[in-house]
Amino acid sequence: MRRTHYIRFLLTTAALAASLPAFAQTLPALPDTGAPAVEGPVLAAPESEIIAPLAPAPRSDADRYSEVIAPPPAETVEGLIARRLAESKDTADLRSFYEARQNAPLWIADNKLTPKALAVLDVIRRADEEGLDPTAFFLPDPAASEGSPEQLAAAEIALSRAASAYARQAQGGRLVPSSLGPLITPDVTRPSRDKVLNVMASHDDAADWLQAYNPPHEPYKALKKKLAELRAAEKGPVAPPPPQVPAAKKSLKPGMQDARVPVLRERLGVERVMVEAALPEGGVESVESLVYDEPLIEAVKTFQQRHGLNVDGIVGSQTVALMNDAAKVEDPIPLILANMERWRWLPRELGQTHIFVNVPEYMGRIVRGGEVIHETRVITGSKQHQSPIFSDEMDHIIVNPAWNVPYSIALKEMLPQLQRDPAYLARQGYEVIYTGQKKPVLLDSARIDWTTVDAKTMSQVRIRQPPGEANALGHIKFMFPNKHAVYLHDTPTRHLFARDMRALSHGCIRVQDPFQLADVLLEDTGLDGAKLKSMVGGSKENRINLAHKIPIHITYFTAEVLPDGSLLSRPDVYGTDRKMKAALGLGGQLQASAKN
Repeated sequence: MRRTHYIRFLLTTAALAASLPAFAQTLPALPDTGAPAVEGPVLAAPESEIIAPLAPAPRSDADRYSEVIAPPPAETVEGLIARRLAESKDTADLRSFYEARQNAPLWIADNKLTPKALAVLDVIRRADEEGLDPTAFFLPDPAASEGSPEQLAAAEIALSRAASAYARQAQGGRLVPSSLGPLITPDVTRPSRDKVLNVMASHDDAADWLQAYNPPHEPYKALKKKLAELRAAEKGPVAPPPPQVPAAKKSLKPGMQDARVPVLRERLGVERVMVEAALPEGGVESVESLVYDEPLIEAVKTFQQRHGLNVDGIVGSQTVALMNDAAKVEDPIPLILANMERWRWLPRELGQTHIFVNVPEYMGRIVRGGEVIHETRVITGSKQHQSPIFSDEMDHIIVNPAWNVPYSIALKEMLPQLQRDPAYLARQGYEVIYTGQKKPVLLDSARIDWTTVDAKTMSQVRIRQPPGEANALGHIKFMFPNKHAVYLHDTPTRHLFARDMRALSHGCIRVQDPFQLADVLLEDTGLDGAKLKSMVGGSKENRINLAHKIPIHITYFTAEVLPDGSLLSRPDVYGTDRKMKAALGLGGQLQASAKN
């Protein structure tokens, strides 16, 4: 009888419990800690995610009644992994990876993190060595990842998220490049998380494979080494800044005497030259020579060569400005980090033979097997008409090119001129073609009432400059069809290549020695620059296809490490460094948002 009463008591208690709210609750969703979305640069999709404790599995009424008789079976790590991934909306690729292995852990064995897992953890913790932010990755604590299946499952998923996030940022960068501006459009690739984890699962040396997602290019590795040196030097005494060279209206030329000579020697590390000078009261004293002599001239030339200036040894305003800019007391680490980020935007394979144009340097090079086989000065887009930053493939050359004036130039620059002087285009030899009907019509531009032409009408007008000596593209252009409609080309205004600052074009890249460039590009076609020169003349465009497509990379690098280990910085002509530093949290007013 007593047993019957006891069972009735238990059933009544269980029924009452079923009518009450469950004590176990699912933890509320974590608040979004990302900054609110703003206009301007943005970070790539945030990769860090705190792994919340697993919520208890929902229980049926039958489960509640059975608890009084027997405890529920313990959940396995595999089951917890499956349930945790099923609850998250953004883990389709992670879920597919684990489903393919029946949710078996990748990083857990014998109820703890494996040596492979600990090695991967170490790589991610040292992300700052690669210019990444270690705080962007949530990592499990190895000491706290032993024991319950819930802890192990949470640690497993956290490390898989962190490892794949590291690989994606290491390969594709932290920023969305196009958010810096519509002309920054490199084709950035980031591996999927399941692909990264399959690589990790396939190799015992997973840590080495994870680190290999960082750029393999030698200039990147040199920046990484310099970053480590500068961070180590931060722990020591701060060196005094180099002296500022006073500006002067008159350029300093070899053989001249000038009060700035001692400052220049100190600035460039040239040994002082002492001479005897007579005193007014008699006798002599030793003073530093003010003569601009040969050792100092050579040091100035070396500085000019490193900075892409005319190597003439003349200390003019541009040379002085760059010396003083490079000597400013400014932390070079943010500059290095911004340039390391830009290396992640380039393809891992630049091409056995490729063209490399660096906009802030105003230089173009052909590289083969890692060696520069040709280089030339270039003129790049102005601050108002910037050259785009992207990679493509060059596939043909055109001799005697015609220039079809871009709509923006025709509307903003030529139309106002035509409204003042209707004969302007005719004098310059331009053609005006009306395209607003089925068959284009050649018009006499001098007879058009340009004061009645608006933006809509101008969109139906094509302005064309035929081939010839005065053509804005010169005699030859190098084509790599792209959405920006830019290319490399010759120019009739060759005197501009003598300038130090050459951000002067409307966006295309002007080449100083175009036929020498053609020599290298055509060497496996049976043609050369001399043959192309013989084609110059006449009104017909001549197309020459390259034997194979050649990768071209238009880049924006403002810092590089020279062979002697010194850091060279270049002017931030488009202000891109400033935007990137702000977006990466390295200083500046712009703030980046973290978009999901």
